[in-house]
Amino acid sequence: MKKKFKIIIGIVLGLAVCGYGAMQMLTPLSVKGEIAEYGDLVDTFTVQGKVMPLKSVILNAATSGTVISLPFKPGMTVEAGQEVVEIATASLSELEIQKQQLRQQLATAEYQYRQLSEGQANRAAALEAAQSAHDLAERQYQAALAVEAQLSGVYTPTQLAELENAVKSANQALVAAQSQGATSSDRSYYSTLIASTSAQLEALEEEAQSGPLLAPFTGVVWQLLTDEGSYIMKNQPVLQLYQSGPMKIEVSLLSEDTFLLRLQEEAQLRLSDGSRYTARVSFISPVAEQVISSLGLTENRCAVELMPLDLPEGLGAGHQVDVVFSRPLAVNTLSVPASALVPLAGGSALYVAEGGKAVLRQVQTGQRCGGRVEITVGLSPKDTVIVNPYEAGVKAGSRVTAGDD
Repeated sequence: MKKKFKIIIGIVLGLAVCGYGAMQMLTPLSVKGEIAEYGDLVDTFTVQGKVMPLKSVILNAATSGTVISLPFKPGMTVEAGQEVVEIATASLSELEIQKQQLRQQLATAEYQYRQLSEGQANRAAALEAAQSAHDLAERQYQAALAVEAQLSGVYTPTQLAELENAVKSANQALVAAQSQGATSSDRSYYSTLIASTSAQLEALEEEAQSGPLLAPFTGVVWQLLTDEGSYIMKNQPVLQLYQSGPMKIEVSLLSEDTFLLRLQEEAQLRLSDGSRYTARVSFISPVAEQVISSLGLTENRCAVELMPLDLPEGLGAGHQVDVVFSRPLAVNTLSVPASALVPLAGGSALYVAEGGKAVLRQVQTGQRCGGRVEITVGLSPKDTVIVNPYEAGVKAGSRVTAGDD
């Protein structure tokens, strides 16, 4: 009786297992499917670019002196004609004294040169003139030192240096006048002295007539190139100014990437806040520059400029942006996710959902990029491709229900 009961239980359990297996075989697998359709297979690459102005200028000091005030800071707007720096310069009387000294030095040098050239130099007169010039230069220099010792700051370091140089020049002239006869080196010396003194005198004449440094156009201060309290020379850079308005984007690309670009081609700009804008390629440099990459490799890179079609207000010079370039590898083609491919006899295959079953279909592949693969042979539009067959446990002939999730 017990043996008969065990047999009945075994039969019931066997039937249950078979029934469950049959149900599993009849229940279709839920798989993710993608309907094949024609489109472009596009490769993208991203580089970092910098927002730059279309027009900028470096403004140089119109005169020498101490920077008293820099009223505009980086990012501030300057109107055309506004003074951008205040410089404390030498007074007109001081400039006139310096010019008088240079005129006397120039007259002495020209006299000595004429005497040497004409061969009619009167040694006594030359010595007297040279001695007189030397004594005058020495007195002026010593007087300046005395004044500076009493009241510091009356003379600038540049002015004291000029007076000291005048003494040295006068001393050299005196030594030359005391020498016997004239040589070619004497004539060369006076010729050089005349040219140098004339240039200094011309510079002082220009400085006396120079006005304040004014902004040539309405723009934004980009960067300051000096500090308040600093002593600057004439023509020394003070600040950089750029014209507000349309900006450009500058990037440096590998030379092989620039070969694929075309003028007016569009690229996407991505800002730090995630916002996106569009720009067009406006310039591609044909010149390549060798640079060292962060990995220590030598690269050939070319400069590329883009004109944004739209940018948010307040985005000024120096901002960093990501520039996303796209290039089609295949146009109007069929492609599938790389995860849909399975190996088959040294090639590749796809599972396609047909009539509720998974059909294994051999295919030929082409270009690959961005996680997708071009299918050149073996796939037709409207076919439903099973995207992740391994995850779902799909085999040839498996009953499947394909969805897009």
